[in-house]
Amino acid sequence: MQAAVYREIRVSRGQVAARRMQVLHRVSILTPALCHVRHGCKQVQWQGRIQQAGAGQLVLMPAGVELGVINQPGPQGYLADLVSLPEDWLQHFRQRLGASLPVQRPNGLCVELDAHSAGAWALLLAALATDAPAPLLQHHVEGVLLALALAGNAAWLLRGRDDALSARIQQLLLQNPAADWEAAGVAQQLHLGTSTLRRHLAREGRQFRDILDEVRMNHALQALQSSRLPIGEIAAQSGYASASRFAVRFRQRFGLSPRDLRQTV
Repeated sequence: MQAAVYREIRVSRGQVAARRMQVLHRVSILTPALCHVRHGCKQVQWQGRIQQAGAGQLVLMPAGVELGVINQPGPQGYLADLVSLPEDWLQHFRQRLGASLPVQRPNGLCVELDAHSAGAWALLLAALATDAPAPLLQHHVEGVLLALALAGNAAWLLRGRDDALSARIQQLLLQNPAADWEAAGVAQQLHLGTSTLRRHLAREGRQFRDILDEVRMNHALQALQSSRLPIGEIAAQSGYASASRFAVRFRQRFGLSPRDLRQTV
């Protein structure tokens, strides 16, 4: 198996744009993120609820959840900024300030930005655009979290995960989705026995092959939405030697083919 070094995902910014409506099933959130809708609207389905964020609103994306997503273009199309948040920064924020924060309202994933959170968000985007050093980026990330928390809107981001081993495996696989991953090799890199890894995953209601599939599929989804790489190249980078098999798995997971998705961008 090709070796991969486990490291925490760092903060990063991307954009999702669409000229036509995108309807996606079973989108797994592998790392915590914030999505700010600039044009159009985003609808998310989660826990039996349908929520919607219009232009200027924020969608909280806590790691470990699976969403149904509709990106609906407006007159200017659909455009959203997506900023990933390192889990260790969230943990540090919870430990340092959690006890002093107001009670958070777990109302939903779509929230309005007040003046303070909008200002903090603008500062974070500016810091990302200028490749600010990590300590400064962490400062701005915590500014956004603090503004959201003071408004009572950070509940889902601050709750933490209850599937710690699945989360560690996801972050490891994300370093190289195309590698020939096997449970035994992953267990070794995490300093576990293979049977121990499988047993702990079972307690979390997960299986290794399912985690690998969701990592590869969501890596492919991000690449299709944010790059113009050929579909065959994205398939290979996501761990699929056969582009046709990749297309079948992609449709089964998300409800549309890679080609259909690419035509909406």
